Amino acid sequence: MRWATRGKCLRVLVVVHNVTSATRLLDVLPLFDGDLRIQLLATCPESSAFSAGTAELLAGTGVPVLPWEQALETPVDLAVSASFGGQLELLSSKLAVLSHGVGYTKRLATPDTGHRTPDTGH
Repeated sequence: MRWATRGKCLRVLVVVHNVTSATRLLDVLPLFDGDLRIQLLATCPESSAFSAGTAELLAGTGVPVLPWEQALETPVDLAVSASFGGQLELLSSKLAVLSHGVGYTKRLATPDTGHRTPDTGH
């Protein structure tokens, strides 16, 4: 980036699809606190139908937010996302996708309907 205030540093791009994925990513941002070798950047690919409030949430983090097109052109060492949505394949960096939400990577058991039948509702 042209206006980086430190010398050679690693850039980590946080790819935020919506508020749900943002809350998961905000859980891991403290891992980078105090490490002056890392510059955090954020972007929103605007690929989620549920993106309302995402820009406002990101603005409050203090992390520079890049428009998606600019993020694609900015060299980064690692991209971190909490969703497989959007066009992540356009990123040229390594990608880490974190699970988010209860059951995100879990298989649901087949519900036990007991002996109910459609005609009785019991």
